[in-house]
Amino acid sequence: MRTLLLHRLGPVLHATLQTLHHELGLPVRRIGRVKDLLGGLPITQGAITQAAQRLAADGSALAAHVDALQTQIQQAPFVHHDDTGWRIGAQNAWVGAFRSADTVVFRANLRHTNVEVREGLGHNFAGVLISDRFSSYDSRFLQDAQQQKCLAHLIRNADEVAAVLQRQPGRGELYGQRVAQVFRDGIRLHREVTTGVCTREEYAQQGECLTLRLDALLNRAPLKSKANERLRLGLLKQSVLDQLWRFLKDPDIPPTNNAAERSLRTVVMARKVSQCSKNAVGAQTYMRIKSTVETARLRGQDPVAVLTSLMR
Repeated sequence: MRTLLLHRLGPVLHATLQTLHHELGLPVRRIGRVKDLLGGLPITQGAITQAAQRLAADGSALAAHVDALQTQIQQAPFVHHDDTGWRIGAQNAWVGAFRSADTVVFRANLRHTNVEVREGLGHNFAGVLISDRFSSYDSRFLQDAQQQKCLAHLIRNADEVAAVLQRQPGRGELYGQRVAQVFRDGIRLHREVTTGVCTREEYAQQGECLTLRLDALLNRAPLKSKANERLRLGLLKQSVLDQLWRFLKDPDIPPTNNAAERSLRTVVMARKVSQCSKNAVGAQTYMRIKSTVETARLRGQDPVAVLTSLMR
């Protein structure tokens, strides 16, 4: 009876099962029980997993759909990138999220280097990469890519330096506080222009003031505190590379990497309640369906309807 019911499952039900897992984060081992309680359908965990693998297999409509999403990412005017830990079998791995305004693609990698970033962006990426300050983004292989460093991360770095120096004699904490305030004012200014509180002309004028304030903090004699000096030199390097204020030139570029972090939250939740991926096929299956479901959500589409269309 169980086998007969599995063969009779329609595309809408298959899509619903995958959406329960990939959008709502319900573990596969519990989905069968939920369906059993709601509709009396005895669906096994293995059946759900096999259905997902068929849906996302190489050469499938869904695989082609994700390839198209990847192309759209590589042609986007800006792309957020961040990653989080994962496991594939017994190996440590990472899940990278590449997100534009309305598209997100997840990729599982066994390495955590600039190579994976370049593969996701493509070698002809002409947009702006928005990221944190992880060292892989400083690779010479990415030196031609325009970058915007996440101001939220920069604020956190400056605040951490100020907090350490606050417990020491002197007033060394003031430097980090002033740096953090400049970046906070930058985020506030961007929010004001995107919500219509200030005009583009006012945005440009106030942006020049912010640039001058930061220049005064960075282009100065070496600081006595080693922590402050490391902060100053690191920011000065990124300032010279024009990686701090690109959003002032184009307000369509976000000043933080919050979008990528939000996209990864459900991946982090899935990691906590599951064993991640048992093998490479499982990882690829999860990433392809996850990319499809989350992109549908960003575009205001019904993930079930999108998945169903890719089964026919």
